[in-house]
Amino acid sequence: MNINDNETTHLYRNDIILSLLQLLFALLFCAIYVVFMTSFQGEFLIIIKGLWILPIFILLLLGGAIYSVWMCIRSRKSQELKGILSDKIKNPSARKNWLLAWALWNLIACLPILLAGKVLALGALGSVPNFLIALLFLPLIGYALLFVISSVKLFREMILGREDLRLMRGVTLSGFAFLFAFGAFGILSLFWNPRWSEGLQPYRLFTPGEEPGRGYRIPAMIVLPGDIVLAFSESRVNAMSDLLDIHIVMKKSLDGGETWSPIQVIADNGNHTVHSPCPVYDQETQTVWLPFCIDYETLFITTSTDAGLTWSAPRNLSQEMAIPEETWCHNGPGNGIQTSEGRLVIPTSLGKSRVIFSDDHGLTWQMGAPIDKGGEPQVFESVDGRLCANLRSTRGGYRIQACSNDGGETWEPWSYNEDLPAAGTQASILRYTAETTGGRNRILFSNPGAPFRGEFTIRMSYDEGGTWPISKLVYEGAAGYSSLGVLSDQIILALFETGRYDLRESISLIRFDLDWLTDGNDQLP
Repeated sequence: MNINDNETTHLYRNDIILSLLQLLFALLFCAIYVVFMTSFQGEFLIIIKGLWILPIFILLLLGGAIYSVWMCIRSRKSQELKGILSDKIKNPSARKNWLLAWALWNLIACLPILLAGKVLALGALGSVPNFLIALLFLPLIGYALLFVISSVKLFREMILGREDLRLMRGVTLSGFAFLFAFGAFGILSLFWNPRWSEGLQPYRLFTPGEEPGRGYRIPAMIVLPGDIVLAFSESRVNAMSDLLDIHIVMKKSLDGGETWSPIQVIADNGNHTVHSPCPVYDQETQTVWLPFCIDYETLFITTSTDAGLTWSAPRNLSQEMAIPEETWCHNGPGNGIQTSEGRLVIPTSLGKSRVIFSDDHGLTWQMGAPIDKGGEPQVFESVDGRLCANLRSTRGGYRIQACSNDGGETWEPWSYNEDLPAAGTQASILRYTAETTGGRNRILFSNPGAPFRGEFTIRMSYDEGGTWPISKLVYEGAAGYSSLGVLSDQIILALFETGRYDLRESISLIRFDLDWLTDGNDQLP
């Protein structure tokens, strides 16, 4: 395509600006890729399964932008427009159809581009500075705008009957990169069919849209006498974000998890973030204690004396315990326990991982010393009376464990448990039986069994959490946070985040017994 003297400056200026913009956007995509790999690499199972797609996509974007800049330089030197792919098609009708197809694809691609940007931005809220979120969102908006402007411009020129039709410089190559990425993940998603282990019947307890426009994360569960089960969750205006409008909801089962009540809102504070449920049950007073935090800075607690039918007005424990302002607040999540001596223990993160405890049935609460390592603790009482904690650690490493000889007031040095892989999530740990009543000491543990958020696995220990010889894969798909419970007949309940592609698709419940977990190799007396 030749450039006449009147158009030379205008075309070159526009093309070089467009090419440099696309190079900038491609470099910012490299930054997004680094942030994703370091902060969110384990979040989306379908991306983990197709992780090879992302570097190819980045290389295509970078290569296309560099090629466009190079063609601008060559065009300027030769005074002839070079590197226009549609010019290689000599048949006018075929060339027009080629341009029309790419223009339509670029318009279609805008929606998933912006949706991907929204997901990343919401997921980064609270963990990445806002200015960095805006900077990383810029290339997504930029490509979407380029695609829209280029397509609209082409359609307009077609209507006006222009003969020298072309898309804006570099748009076809950028469009091809997005076509590759979306197409590759689309094909992968089509054939990805994770399986549940034989003998399980999962029940989707909390599903997006049950409350209009809301999703659910962070399960917590507690079993009361009579096999009444209370299941809690965070109800989020957007399931991807740990911030924004979040409230705590509950469902209740009167038959050990076979059937469930409609959803009930337990704690709501408008547009504030109400989060981190971690219930504990007082056997002596028949009281359920439910702590929660607001905006990750204030600790509250509410109670129910009628098995979750009604709840008291929340108490501000941050005030009662004189917790310094701006102390990071994040309970559990999961559940607390009552020790054999009657102490109520709630695992929490107040500044650092620790527990709060009460020796007077919740009249007053005290804060234990920090564990000094790990996050999102869960606890159990060992048969020798020690309080033991299991904590979240870095994805790809091992779970952290620590024990206390004084009920959580102080802690022995922590250590890694190399039998328990860490997926960068919370996990649940719970006593199943003690030797005095169940023939053997048994501790249950649940978390994603992979070094990412997938492959939900149940484990069991016979030596108070030292080793974990029993391991059973529950589900091959996405998995996240979980909460365990045991019924009076020793049926085990596991409530956990799961989905085919992403853990935010539902919070599901499974029921199983010791025979299933051990393939018949262990029996209750």
